[in-house]
Amino acid sequence: MLALPAFLFWVTLGSAQHLKLAPGEVQGFNYETETGDYAEVFLNIPYASAPVGELRFEKPQPVKPWGSTRNGTEFGPVCHQLVREAVPKAAEASEDCLTLNIIRPKKEPPEHGFPIIFWIHGGGYEIGSAFEQGYKTFADIYIPNDIIIVTIQYRLNIYGFFSTGDDTLPGNLGLFDMAEALKFVHSNAENFGGDASRITVWGHSAGGGAAGQLILSPITRNYIARSIEMSGSAWAPWALGAFVKSNSLELAKAGFHAIGCEKDVKKCLKQKTVEELYEAVKSVHPDDMVTTAPPKQSIIGFTNKEAAFFTIMRIGQFMQKFSVDPEDYKNWNREKLISVLKKFVELVYTGSHKQEIIDEIVKYYVDRGEEQNYIFYLNRYAEVNLEIFEGNCANVIFQFISDTHFIIGSMEGILARRDAGWDVYAYLLDHHNDAIFNSKVPKKLRGPFQLEDYSILLYFRRKILTYLRNSGAVHASEFPYISGLPLLGKIDFDEKEQVVAEVFRQSIIEFVKTGAPQNQHEVWLETGKEPRLRYLRITPKPEMRKGLCNESVVFWREMRKYGFDMIQLLPTRTQIGEGVKAEL
Repeated sequence: MLALPAFLFWVTLGSAQHLKLAPGEVQGFNYETETGDYAEVFLNIPYASAPVGELRFEKPQPVKPWGSTRNGTEFGPVCHQLVREAVPKAAEASEDCLTLNIIRPKKEPPEHGFPIIFWIHGGGYEIGSAFEQGYKTFADIYIPNDIIIVTIQYRLNIYGFFSTGDDTLPGNLGLFDMAEALKFVHSNAENFGGDASRITVWGHSAGGGAAGQLILSPITRNYIARSIEMSGSAWAPWALGAFVKSNSLELAKAGFHAIGCEKDVKKCLKQKTVEELYEAVKSVHPDDMVTTAPPKQSIIGFTNKEAAFFTIMRIGQFMQKFSVDPEDYKNWNREKLISVLKKFVELVYTGSHKQEIIDEIVKYYVDRGEEQNYIFYLNRYAEVNLEIFEGNCANVIFQFISDTHFIIGSMEGILARRDAGWDVYAYLLDHHNDAIFNSKVPKKLRGPFQLEDYSILLYFRRKILTYLRNSGAVHASEFPYISGLPLLGKIDFDEKEQVVAEVFRQSIIEFVKTGAPQNQHEVWLETGKEPRLRYLRITPKPEMRKGLCNESVVFWREMRKYGFDMIQLLPTRTQIGEGVKAEL
């Protein structure tokens, strides 16, 4: 009896590449991978009704059945991006973009089906699409290992994340889109040969934050077996949305005034054209959800120079304010750095302890060991064998932005889940390839590098002759290894690069199948319960270490004594004088 559905599935699979889902049939095509295995690819499958007309700015509605067989041989339109320039050249943008793509092995599935990767693209909830990832590189890596890949699209920027802070426009429609796509995949898994009990949500950057939110949310967590969260966290300030209402209202004051939508915003926006909206553009805490979510497995990690992607490489300048003009490198000094830190505090904190907070941040990020201890600190950091600083994720150059926007949020996610009994596997990517850097990025900012009379973005210190052994893995450095996508530059996979790729790919494959990420190069252990948690340092010589970012996490936890969490941008119950638990 159990063999009959699988047999019928195989007959249907055949050579016609037809996929029969609950709402209708889809015509796909074959793709031969680099290993000679075959995948069946089905593109542009709607998982929800088109969010247009009266459905604009509404939660996604279930997709309606379609009559004739859909053409699934080409990608559908991408969702509207923050700016027109962000739309891929070979793609079109549309509000009718709530689609997903299925890439499955062309073979008879096992009794319970193939495990499923549910991929969520990043882009700060402002840009990105499934089109950019494509299907070939994912298929080349994961189809030979009998894994199904599903890639999705969701509403972005104003269409998916604008909020009035009340029931009129509650916001997070993009996350509800993801939830609808996840439900669609779960309910149709058997139809495309998948195992609904082995769905792994996986994302990078904003996609990583979304993966963390989905596995914790009571709306979606029962559809998910495990998660992979790379360089993004449900605890990050941009994922929590603590200031979504104020940011949205700021947009309303400036942009919506220009198009006449100051009042009855929702009704007005529904009537505006896409061009007018482009012109206008010129909540439960995750800690609470962790305690109620059933313990599962998660891979969580980041790179050691996340912020260099935005600051030095200046990628995505239209959606972030961290980029530094190369001509301005040598103008950076102590005063300029302090002014940047001060602006950050003034932007997110309005309480009465502003100056104390600024002073402590300057002491930690600027003055720490500046005089007699600074050379000692760099020497010890270069040797990477010290107890206090071992595992420090970013040097002074990029540490502040990396910490506040990526690393500390990820660490809080790791610690919260570990303490709740989850199986958490942490990693730090500490390796780079020069191909990811363009010619405008000085070699001295890549690493290994030697500092001589040179200004380095976030900290200026003359005539430091200390040799820093720092790999320089920036935000998105994982892509060539995890998906084959040359996002920052095409890499020649020599022996060293192949080791890094094998660590990532083999670990992900085993994790998706069994919940334990293992590879042939190094045993990857869970974080453990000790204060100095274990993590896998990924380089051409991978190794397990202890003490991932302890010092920075302690610092930012101690800052909660001022009654405000500067990372999560939320008030805290702990006030000045009450003390704070900062130990790890």
